[in-house]
Amino acid sequence: MEMLDLIAGLAWDPEIRGFLAVLAMAVTLMGSVWLLLSSNSGPRLGTLLALAALFGWMAIMGSIWWIYGIGWAGDAPTWVEVEIVEGTDDEGRLTYAALDEANILQAESLPTAHEIVVDAGAAAESDYGSNWLTMGTGGLTSDEVAHLGEVQTAWLEFGTVTADTLTADQTEGLSDAEIDDLAAEEQSKNEATTLSELAAVAPGIIDPDADELGGWTLLSTAESGEAQASAIAIVLESNDFSFGSQVEFKLLDAFTIGGKEGLPDDPNVWDRVWTKVRQTAQITHPTRYGIVQLQQVTEESITNLPGTAPQRPVVDTEEPVVSVVMIRDLGNVRFRPAMVTIGSLLIFFALCYMLHERDKLVMARRAEFEGA
Repeated sequence: MEMLDLIAGLAWDPEIRGFLAVLAMAVTLMGSVWLLLSSNSGPRLGTLLALAALFGWMAIMGSIWWIYGIGWAGDAPTWVEVEIVEGTDDEGRLTYAALDEANILQAESLPTAHEIVVDAGAAAESDYGSNWLTMGTGGLTSDEVAHLGEVQTAWLEFGTVTADTLTADQTEGLSDAEIDDLAAEEQSKNEATTLSELAAVAPGIIDPDADELGGWTLLSTAESGEAQASAIAIVLESNDFSFGSQVEFKLLDAFTIGGKEGLPDDPNVWDRVWTKVRQTAQITHPTRYGIVQLQQVTEESITNLPGTAPQRPVVDTEEPVVSVVMIRDLGNVRFRPAMVTIGSLLIFFALCYMLHERDKLVMARRAEFEGA
């Protein structure tokens, strides 16, 4: 039984088995090299040569870790909570935020995503006629084609929905009353679209320099994934809210300000190269802030009966908008590899200096012997 307990303990991966694997590697690889050098050069010289080779290799390996931020890396960049603000004033500002930059943003004063899509569709109809949604691209410039394509995509995703605009697949087998209910449901869903959701589909129809943004940048759902995940964790762990899970609130929009300057709009190859060089040469890292907004949903919209399709969460307009203000902690991913590289280089140079002094002593004694 004692032997079985020992075997079971050795099979435990996180500790004992991993330690034995490293020990076996060290004895087999480094130990065999040390044994070969010691048998040919003597234990003392063989040990110095083996250690110099080991730390030289560790310096090379550490430099690769340092460059790419891999290996025994430090803490990865994360979003850290600064404060949580509930509600806004009449202008949509976070007047209760301690962070001055947060008070510039007027998120609730921005037009809704559905309103932007409707206005873009009306402008397209005014420019290209009533068939703008199905027209071809002949005679249009590349910029016009790109803009029209974004407007068409946004309209198909988040535009106005009526019973006449529903497809045959959607209305098949439904009565007139059911078709009207379906159209109302689709319209309600489109009206609840957030700006971040619209930015993921058609960012070109959103004005990035709107006065309400105040210098903040709207993040699409694809760009704000990490920030939204951090905001969800912060809210659920906060003692100021009674949210039991993520389904009890809906994520709205995400914004960011600060940080290193990124690529310009529609970048070419030179823009990408210059941005990479400029960011690498910039020693300091400007502070970057982020805001993720969310709002509680109604209890009725998340109460699902067994065996029925989940309902669409609907925000409770009587509840305040919660804004999670965060700061970007850049972490120290390359700190540990840098310390490994520098430390290994110092030990390598020290061992090389010891070998050099030993060679000088041997040559001096050999000269004395030959002179005698």
